Amino acid sequence: MSRNTFDPMAALRGQSQPMPPPPLEQAAFDAAHSAVVQALPQGVEAMMDAAVKTWQRADRIFDAIRATPAFALGTAPAACRRGCGWCCHQKVGAAAIEVLAIARALADRPQQRAMLAGWHPGLPCAFLQDGACAIYDIRPLKCRSLWHVDVRHCMAKYAGLPVMGAQANPAFQSEPKMIYEGALKGLALPLIKAGHDCPGLELMPALQTIIDRPEAAQDWWAGHSPFPPETVVDWFPKPKAKQKTKSRPRR
Repeated sequence: MSRNTFDPMAALRGQSQPMPPPPLEQAAFDAAHSAVVQALPQGVEAMMDAAVKTWQRADRIFDAIRATPAFALGTAPAACRRGCGWCCHQKVGAAAIEVLAIARALADRPQQRAMLAGWHPGLPCAFLQDGACAIYDIRPLKCRSLWHVDVRHCMAKYAGLPVMGAQANPAFQSEPKMIYEGALKGLALPLIKAGHDCPGLELMPALQTIIDRPEAAQDWWAGHSPFPPETVVDWFPKPKAKQKTKSRPRR
């Protein structure tokens, strides 16, 4: 076959190969994955520490990216700022290990912990205070990933408010989305592979369920989910059940 001859089958095979993730997503995945893998042999307390490390490592990656001239000059500025909490009017999601880590942190934050008591479905996130997040340093990865360029889009989409003027722009910054989604996968998928169910959860009802249950983390680690089924968001596959090997009868 001539070098210039097009091979349609080869092209189709190449097209069907999975594409590698973007470099930013891969970097965040690797940063989270390494924290989880190191913590796995040490138990659930170390795993909650790994969730905190994942937040911090992903933040550092994003901070490094947005400090570059390429990002500053080539990316539309985000409308997000303190006092703009429209995204907190939607159902907030978090991985199970994040919910456990947040609950542990709130044990030392009685003021923020008390905010949970008055929450019920239909309200914004309980931690939205004067348009700002009261637990900003321990907020979930999903919250960290949202950087929209038009606040009116968030008002309309997340809070259901009417907007005026030109059509709201739904665009968002893709870089934080890639970084924090990569970190979320790097946090949850190694846990699932190791046999620990780590679904996405609706943060508010999941957190309310375990906030007064200090044993919840150990129960989850032992394979007994403390979270009600109705709080589960189907982000990730469930861990494969370990197959029991049948003993052969003696002859």
